[in-house]
Order: sequence, then structure tokens, then C-alpha cells
Amino acid sequence: MAHTRLPSLVRARTLALAGDIRTWLAVVLLIRLVGITSAPLETSHSWRQAFTNMVARNLAEGPFDLLHPRTDLAGEREDVVASEFPGFNALIAGMLRTFGPAHWYGRLIALLVSTLGAWAFHALLKKRFGDRVAFLSTIVLLFSAWFIYGRKAMPDTFSLALVLIALWLVDRALREDRTGLLFAAVPFAVLGGLCKIPAVVLFIPWGLMVLQPGLPLRLRWPTAMALALASAPVLWWYFHWQPHLLERYGNALYFPFTLTDGYASLQPYTTKLVERFTFSALMSHVAFAAMLVGGWRMIRDRDRASTLLVACTAALFGYFILKTGDVFALHAYYILPIVPLMALLAGMGLAALPRGRWTAVVLMLVIVEAMGMRWSDLTGGAEREHLLKAEELADQFTAHEALVGTVADMDPRPMYYLHRHGWNLKPAVVMRKEALDSLHGLGLEALFVDRHASEVQAAWPLLYEDPDWRVYGPGTP
Repeated sequence: MAHTRLPSLVRARTLALAGDIRTWLAVVLLIRLVGITSAPLETSHSWRQAFTNMVARNLAEGPFDLLHPRTDLAGEREDVVASEFPGFNALIAGMLRTFGPAHWYGRLIALLVSTLGAWAFHALLKKRFGDRVAFLSTIVLLFSAWFIYGRKAMPDTFSLALVLIALWLVDRALREDRTGLLFAAVPFAVLGGLCKIPAVVLFIPWGLMVLQPGLPLRLRWPTAMALALASAPVLWWYFHWQPHLLERYGNALYFPFTLTDGYASLQPYTTKLVERFTFSALMSHVAFAAMLVGGWRMIRDRDRASTLLVACTAALFGYFILKTGDVFALHAYYILPIVPLMALLAGMGLAALPRGRWTAVVLMLVIVEAMGMRWSDLTGGAEREHLLKAEELADQFTAHEALVGTVADMDPRPMYYLHRHGWNLKPAVVMRKEALDSLHGLGLEALFVDRHASEVQAAWPLLYEDPDWRVYGPGTP
């Protein structure tokens, strides 16, 4: 009898583990540890990670001034940039100061915080939509765009995860009648919104909680006040301080459109825009189909609360799409703020499946499709490993404080890996000796050309050449 019970106990225990979201959070975290200590060289948005690390390194090496984030790209001018609040960068800077130079600290921070955000997402949905929808939605989220961008040195999933934690705290406060939790949520929401303003799309559920029927006034007003406190610093930074930085220093990270111009700029990229929703967001056509089923069930069941959530979130996100214009269509990670809502709808759709084998099969299809398409993102980057030798090369020709040039237009990667300040130049500029001589008068000491990105021949004398780099200088070779 004991022999017959043992397999059934093992099977029950295995099923219990498979149905526990903590198991999946741990497994996905372990998978995403693959290559976590690699420099951000992979194909997907290594340039944005280099920019993040650049700002963080300047915080670590220079004044720790959060109000004046700095790049290495302004040449002889002050290099303060009108960007997002450098809260994520500050955490990287803290690790740089504590543990020394490395390129991967941002990856680890993003991974840990995005995992906590997924846990908060599950905890929030469990109370609002039940165990099954919460579990299925969180699995979809874990294998969506969240999977790859949640381990990159970028503030996007970091900021969204912080707001999800804030929403979980707000929901607990209202359920448990604990106003203290409302104000505990504020710092998470503030930092999330400051680090990336599209994260305020996730403020929508908070606003709807304020308006939910039956909420007593003793909770409604503190909930509204906490939301106002969370929103005020974000509005101040992006609508007052960031424009001030742009006017004062002239260095921009963002180039927002008017709504009309944003719409016009999107027209040539309609197919790409549709792809962002149909695949880039959930990274699985099966998950997207489940999302459509979930939306249909929501409408069929006349789920007014969910419909209002979708409508308000879609309206605010649509505003962001128009403000970013073609940049939204051309950059896959801009879809991230809507991914939690899409994952929720997909979870609602998957919940229509019979429990047991059918649900497991469909979930496996979602996971296999997502993993198959993005596994190379965990291990790629060999084609850019020559960038890791850039600083050593720069040390041979210039002092650390020297101003240098790269042929990179708006790409921050060469300058980041050179670990120098200077100019990103266009090929047409470096081909004109008078232009280079003029920059030399401003402090330009050498020009580094990444041959994997450009084979331009500069007008200055060639000082050095190998299969990866060319170095030019004003002197005689």
C-alpha cells in the first residue's frame, strides 16, 4: 500500500509546485540569470543600456547630483541631459562605488525588481480576479516582453515594477482599512513614475480605486491624496525640470511630438505599430489570441470595472503613442507599459480553458514560443565584443580626461566603452579636415572609428588600424 501511495504523493506535490506562482517566479529568475554578468552587447537595445550605464558611471565618478544627470556626449559643453530622473542609474552608481567597475549591475537590479513587480502583480490580481486568473496572467507576464527587458540595464520594467508594488499596497490598504499602507505606496509610485514617465499608465488603476463605488470617505480621500502626492513629483520633473534642463544645457534624450505630428510620423510604420501589439508585447501569438478571448469575455459578461480599466488605460497609452510618434513603432520596449494589462486579458482568456491538461498544453505553447524567439537575447552579443577593448585602446592614445570623437551619430555605445567624453560625429563631418581642426580647437584629441559600424576614412592622419578600430589624430602618424 505504501508503494502505491508514494507515486501519488509525488505527483500531488509536483502539481502543487507547478501551480504555485512562487515556483515560476524562481524558475524564470534563474533562467534570466543566464549571462547576467555579460556586458550589454546583445542585439536588442544595447545602445539604450550603454546610455543608462553612462549616466550611472558619471554619478559614480563625478558629483552625485540627481537633479543634473550627465552623459559623455556633449563635447566641450556641459553634459547635463534632459532625461528621465536618474533613480535607476543611482542604484547602479551605488554598486559601482561599492564593488568597482562592471557593466552588468543594472541587469541584476532590473532582474530583481522586475521579479518583485511580477509577484506584486500576482498578489494584486489574486484579490481582484481570483487565483486562476492571477496565476495565468502572471505566467503570461513572465514570458512576455517583461522576460527580456526585465534583465536589461534599462529603467523601463524597473519603473513599472515599482508602480505595481505601489498598486498592491494601495489595494491592501483599502481591503484592510490601513491608510498607512496608502502612504507607504507613494515612494514606490513616485520613483517608478520619475524613472520613466510612461509608467504612469499604471496609475490608472489607482485612480479607479479612488472612484470605486462603496468606498467610505475615510478611505476615499486619503487614497486620492496619496495618488496626488505620487503624481506631483513626476509632473514637476517632466513638465518643469526636464524642460528647464533642455533650455539651460541643450542636450535632449527625448524629442516629443505634437499629437498631430506624432500621428503623421506613425503613418509609414503602421505595420510595425501593429506588430508591437500582436507580438512584441506578449511575445507569443498564442498569448495574443488568449488576450482577444479575454477581451471578448469581458464584453460578453458586461464586466464594467474591467472595461473601464481597459478604456482608461488605452486612452492614456494612446496619448503616449502619439507623443512618441515613430519612435514608438521603431523601439520594441515602448510597448511595456501596456503589457501588464494585456497579460491580465490573456489570463482572463486562458481561464476559459478546462482545468488540467488543456490549460497546461496551451501555457506550454506560450512559454515555448516566447523562449524560442528570445533565448538568443540571453546569450548574444559576440559581434560587439570588440567594444570591450575600446578603453584599453583609448588609453594608448589619450589621457582619461581627454575629449575624443567617435563616428556614431546618436549611438552612445562607442563613447561609453571608450570611457571618454567628447562628440558623436557624422561621417560627413569627419571627412572634412576643417571641421575636425575646428573641433581640435575645442579640445578634440583623437577620433575613434568602430569599423563594424563605419568604414569612413577621416580627413586626419591615421594613427592606428586593426580589424575593429581606426584611430585618427591631428598629428603626424
